[in-house]
Order: sequence, then C-alpha cells, then structure tokens
Amino acid sequence: MNLFTNTLPVISPSRLIIKMKNAVLIKCAIIYLTFQLVSFPAIAYASEAKHIIPPDSLHPIELSISLHINNIYNINTLHETYQVDGYLVYTWFDNRMKFDPATAICDPEIYINERASELISNSIWFPSCEFVNVQGSRASPNIRIEINSDGKILYTERFFETFIANMNYKSFPFDTQFFNIIVEPWGYNNQKVVLTNPKLYPNLSESGQVIDKWQIDTMYAQTAEKVYDHLGTDDKKSRTWSRAIFEIKAKRMSGYFIWQVLFPLIIIIMASFVIFWITDFAIQIGIGFSLMLTVVAFNFYSASILPKLPYNTYIESVIIVGYVFIFLGIIAVTINYRLNKFKNKTDKNKLLNLFRIVFPISYLITMCLTYLRFNC
Repeated sequence: MNLFTNTLPVISPSRLIIKMKNAVLIKCAIIYLTFQLVSFPAIAYASEAKHIIPPDSLHPIELSISLHINNIYNINTLHETYQVDGYLVYTWFDNRMKFDPATAICDPEIYINERASELISNSIWFPSCEFVNVQGSRASPNIRIEINSDGKILYTERFFETFIANMNYKSFPFDTQFFNIIVEPWGYNNQKVVLTNPKLYPNLSESGQVIDKWQIDTMYAQTAEKVYDHLGTDDKKSRTWSRAIFEIKAKRMSGYFIWQVLFPLIIIIMASFVIFWITDFAIQIGIGFSLMLTVVAFNFYSASILPKLPYNTYIESVIIVGYVFIFLGIIAVTINYRLNKFKNKTDKNKLLNLFRIVFPISYLITMCLTYLRFNC
C-alpha cells in the first residue's frame, strides 16, 4: 500500500482550467490598474493644459478692464499711503467656454467665491492681474465669475488695499495729490495679454463722496506699456508689459490747517513785534525767546505730519520765516540797547520807532512772496 496515496490531492482537469483562467484575469486586472495609474497624470495634465494656454496663442488677448472706487480713506501723509475700497472688473473672450444656452441650466453661468476660485484653478484660463503700487499682501474678500454662452467671461473682484505713491508736499497744506492705481497682468507680456478700454467709476460729477476732506479735480484712466530690463532678454517685445493706470487728481481742503496752524502761527510772529514798543531790554529779550520756543512747537507739529523730505514745504517755510523775524527782532533790540545805553532818554526810541514800521511791513511782504512761490 502506498503511504502517499491519501496525502496528495487529486485535481480534476476542469478545476485546473478554472484556476488558470482566474490567474489570467488577475494578471490582466493588475496590468490594467497599472496602466491607469501611469496614464492618469498625463490625461489630467492634457485636460488642464488646454486651460493653461491663452484662448488665442497667435494673437494677444484683449482684456477690457474697469475700476469702480467706493472710497479712498486713511490718507497718511507721513507714510505717503492711502487705502482704497473698490471693485476691479475685467472681461475677455474664450471660445472654448462657449455652450448651448438651450441645453444649459442658466445663461450666463455664475460662480461666486469658493466656486469661482475652484473654477479658476481647474477649468478656465485666467488672466490674473496685479496691483503694481499696492503695499503689503493683496486681499480679495469676494470674487465673481460670469460665463456667457458666446464665450464672454466677466470677472469681478471686491478689494480693500493700501496703495503707495510719491506725493509732492511742496505746497502743503495747499497741495494737490494724485491717487493712482496701476494694474498689470501677472505672467503675461503684451504679446499674450493687452489691457484695453480702461474705465474709471464713478464719473467726476458723482465723485463727491469718494475722498473725504479732498476736492476732486480730474479723474481719468489710460493704458501704457512698461519695459522690464531685469528680465535679461534681448527681445524688447518679450520684456514689455501692458498696464492700466487709473488716476484721481484731488486738492486738499485746507480749512483746518489755515485756522488751526497757519493763522495762530502768523499771529504769534506778529505778536513778537511788540518788543519794539517796550523799552525794558530784559522784557524785550524774554518775550522774544518765549515766542521763539512757541514757534519751535509748531515745527515739531509739522514734522509729525510730514515725511522727512529733501525739500521745504510751504508750512515749513512759514515757520522758518517766523524763526528769522523773531531772531532779527531780538538782534534789533539788542543793537538798540547797546547803541542807546549812554544816550538821553529822548533819543533812545528813534531806532525802535523805525523797527515798529519796518518789521511788520517786511514780514507781510515776505509772507506774500512765500505764498506766491509755493502756490503759483
């Protein structure tokens, strides 16, 4: 008797064929899954690539842009910054986004905030634009995308940003400033994207509440080109970017500075001329230096509201003129005291009588010339 007869299983031909078929099916499934894993990134990339490239690779995309300003606020003269609350809107055409309005759920299709961000990331080519003169990081609390059946795409963005500008304070507080917002495509030169038809809202007749304590003079929008030499290419066209410039020219409403700063300062300087009506030399010197210190306080005030400038402003010139006339008044009474120390009492006031007329008239003429120099 064979001892191994009951230990080795007997496999029928039919069962053997079934097992072989199962093995083949498993191998086929493994090969199929492997192929899908390898080909999926390529398929996804191919699907995404058609949205990465602009709609027309042969001609630049015309991006119509407009800006609606709700408010310009927190104007900081010391840091030369201002904050803007507004809407940035631009439109373009992408034939790949056309659809049949008869079969669509709605026309146009509207995407807001998270859905709009997801659409930009995965489904459409998006001409991202940036604010050139913005300070700090850009914050866009609300965005909206509208896709029309004819392929027209409208993008709207609500923004609150801090902008910076090179302000001219020579005529301060009678100065006129330009509040600029510069927009430029990010990553696409003017061979790919061109900004066109810039519009600025609201119009001049409706802009009374746009800037508080400022009177708007003009508002306009225009396009320009910027060449970036740092890109390091010899082709000037590839270094040229299209940009839109929105500008508001506004004049400062100077009532506060006239009555709270300039008027008291001029009165103090005129009051310093009282020393020519006093004969006591000690009192004359005391009044002169006391008023000099008062003018110094005005100088500290002007330094606190203006940046460190390489030029003098109008208000600083008024303060400097005050320094000079008070100082000259102290010198004048000192000279008068030394010259008249040994004279008779009747002869001591002749020079003071001259100063009583010359100093006020000279000061007023100097102030008029100073104003004309800085404001005309």
